[in-house]
Amino acid sequence: MQEWTPSRRRFLAGSIATVWSAGLPPGGLPQSGPNRAEQVRRWFPGYGEQIFLTAAGGTPLSSHAAAGIERYLDYWRDGPGVEGWDRIEEMLTGCRERFARLIGAQPTEIAFLQCTKAGEQVLLDGLPALRAGGNVVTNDLHFSGSLHNLEGLRRVGLDVRVARGGWEPGLDAMKRLIDDRTALVTVALVSNVNGHIEPIAELSELAHAHGAVLFADIIQAAGIVPIDVQAMGIDFAACSGYKWLYGPHGAAFFYARQELQGSDQLPDRLFPGHVQRNYPPFAGSPDPQAPPFSFDPPRDAGRYRPGHPSYLGYCALYETLGWLLEMGVQAVQGHSVRLCRRLLERLDLDRYPCLSPHLDRSPILTVKKESSEPLQPALRKAGITVSESGGRLRVSPALYNTEEDVDRLAEVLHALPAP
Repeated sequence: MQEWTPSRRRFLAGSIATVWSAGLPPGGLPQSGPNRAEQVRRWFPGYGEQIFLTAAGGTPLSSHAAAGIERYLDYWRDGPGVEGWDRIEEMLTGCRERFARLIGAQPTEIAFLQCTKAGEQVLLDGLPALRAGGNVVTNDLHFSGSLHNLEGLRRVGLDVRVARGGWEPGLDAMKRLIDDRTALVTVALVSNVNGHIEPIAELSELAHAHGAVLFADIIQAAGIVPIDVQAMGIDFAACSGYKWLYGPHGAAFFYARQELQGSDQLPDRLFPGHVQRNYPPFAGSPDPQAPPFSFDPPRDAGRYRPGHPSYLGYCALYETLGWLLEMGVQAVQGHSVRLCRRLLERLDLDRYPCLSPHLDRSPILTVKKESSEPLQPALRKAGITVSESGGRLRVSPALYNTEEDVDRLAEVLHALPAP
């Protein structure tokens, strides 16, 4: 196998060592000042003149992720044999450990899945209480893709209850829907709609009081909002890696509280791995005490992994998670929160009313558009990318964004003619 060397990388600054040797600190964000943008953007070599304020939808490729991808590609280029796999396996194990550390879990509580919704589906498919006629409770700030799935299940007979709470749903609307027949309470910890942050500990207490389990979609929280699944009382959670974790699509994490794995509340229904055929001609000396097909099932969260995941994606996330843990989630959160608040201070709130209730700690700012006309043509002309949907603009700044970026967006919005 060829050695993994800088000359074989496709990307400039393709490893954490290269990034730190460029003069950046090994912990924390670069200091403020005129060179800060240049420092941070060296981690994103593809970031050009375009201003991306859309981290809640995805981020450009970082040099950290590129380094992980190249490591896997080097292994793959030489053929997917045994040689070189040890290093990949170390990265996969390390990826679980790093994500567990990020959310206050144990590595044995982390599984690899293909997307966030796949984690929620584990519960929808596996909870016996649902098959016995139990109900699911959520609210209308849950991810629209999950609501789509739940509405489909409702139409074929599942008892699905959706609390309608507007831009800041409280516990009261959920309380009215949760009862002793509730099997699952499922919410987005941070809403992709407007950055609303659920009072998750209180919601968990409410769910548990009725014998239900709590699932949290944490895709808009992991890596940008501090999470402690134990302190928050979260039973199950999932997130893809392509947003605030700076990884690619197709690689996701599933958290399952240790004592619930394979329990009466969630017995195993998926059995990953391989069987041993205990009969001729497969077994020369069959074991008369063993069944014809025997296997040793996973005893940790690996029991929820359906098969081969995106190894390439997890190698990328191994690197980006290490980088995020070095910097600290609170520092990263503080940077995005400051930029959101700065933008809000510069907007005419009569023209762009704020729909985000938690700008003291949420990295997402959503405002209502004053006009039904799409704003994207004007924004694209100015070289700015934000999310626009349902009469709303959503701004989600990341590490590579600066005060100048949000000031420029404010200028463009202010310059647009009033309807």
